[in-house]
Amino acid sequence: MANDKRGKTTPRSEMRQIISRRRRLIRVWPAIALLLAAVTVGFYSWAFFHQPILVNPLHVLELMQSGNLDSATQALLAVTAPMLFLAVGLLVLLLLAFVTAGLVSEGRLMRVLEKNLPR
Repeated sequence: MANDKRGKTTPRSEMRQIISRRRRLIRVWPAIALLLAAVTVGFYSWAFFHQPILVNPLHVLELMQSGNLDSATQALLAVTAPMLFLAVGLLVLLLLAFVTAGLVSEGRLMRVLEKNLPR
């Protein structure tokens, strides 16, 4: 950390530290986002095959039509539970996309700041 004669941090060195920390986050974010997206997609893929009543509205309809869904579960789940569960997953993926877009913009801002920061 660069200090001036009185031992205090200069605004320039403080700005460089902030930029450095933000650059690290921007650099690792794609891996984090990809991992979170893969986990989310993996979970929904697993649920589709192992717990289809949670994520597959067609499966729920089939159970309802064949009479294999008890009335309490039928009343609770119907078709709304799978749709809501899928909507939550979509919202998670959209959140990841928005955070990624924001960090890409921040990366551009950091490059502009570094270029214009006095040496």
